[in-house]
Amino acid sequence: MKCYLTGCIAGPLAFSEDLELIDYEPFPVDEIPGRLAESQMGGVSPEERIMLERLTPEYDEVVVEASPSPEYAGFRNLRFEVPSRAGIHLRENLEDILAEILDMPAGDFIHDALMSVARERLRESLRETDRFIIQSINALDELDEETGKLIERLREWYSLHFPELDGIKSHEQYVELIAEYGDRDQILKNFRMDVDESLGSDITSEDLHILRGLAESIRGLQRLREETERYIDIKMEKLAPNLRALAGSNVGARLIAHAGGLRELAMLPSSTIQVLGAEKALFRHLKSGAKPPKHGVIFQHPS
Repeated sequence: MKCYLTGCIAGPLAFSEDLELIDYEPFPVDEIPGRLAESQMGGVSPEERIMLERLTPEYDEVVVEASPSPEYAGFRNLRFEVPSRAGIHLRENLEDILAEILDMPAGDFIHDALMSVARERLRESLRETDRFIIQSINALDELDEETGKLIERLREWYSLHFPELDGIKSHEQYVELIAEYGDRDQILKNFRMDVDESLGSDITSEDLHILRGLAESIRGLQRLREETERYIDIKMEKLAPNLRALAGSNVGARLIAHAGGLRELAMLPSSTIQVLGAEKALFRHLKSGAKPPKHGVIFQHPS
């Protein structure tokens, strides 16, 4: 004599060979998300163990709708079948079967259980450190973009007053001189430059105030970028030390961001990882037959 053991959102259920419900062990309502997650990972819930302890002594064979796993090693007379007759029967008649074992309408139970699962998965996704890495690397790229625009604006604007200073190629030094000294006479007094007479025009104190304020704002963004980069490095060292060692913190973080998460990145083939970040070029290749991209984000690796 054999029976079937299968499960659903409410817990494990046992059916006879004639597909009659013979036993069940419901999940505690507040434990449903955890139980379902455990099941998806191939684990055996406490309720399923209780059912197996009751069924295996009474039946010659228990057909379990699951893949073989070491978790079942302590039980005898098991056969694994996916899908099983009982599982198909349960899913086809879920609401009617749940109505037999629940003290509330099946539709309400399913709705409440699924909402609980959705809330738990949302909480889990928000707890995942890779989400913080994705946001921080995106913020870093936006800081670079905005800082670049503001530096270009500052150079064009300040060149009206002191065009010779544009010979300084270091953006950090250029911004620091304006923020620190402001007027060109003060810069020439405190910073050695081979300039006898500037071709720029004089500016008012109001002009100078705005320019120094803009330079200070850029310095603030530059400091924030440095802090964000250190933050990313710390997060990457904790979450993905091997990826950090191989690709560097910033490139590794960008790969995670383009893939949508660390778990998603780990599932991608190397050929896809190679062109992550070159989606626009890949789309042009597919649409118009243009030359396909050879690489994406990984091209930014310093080596």
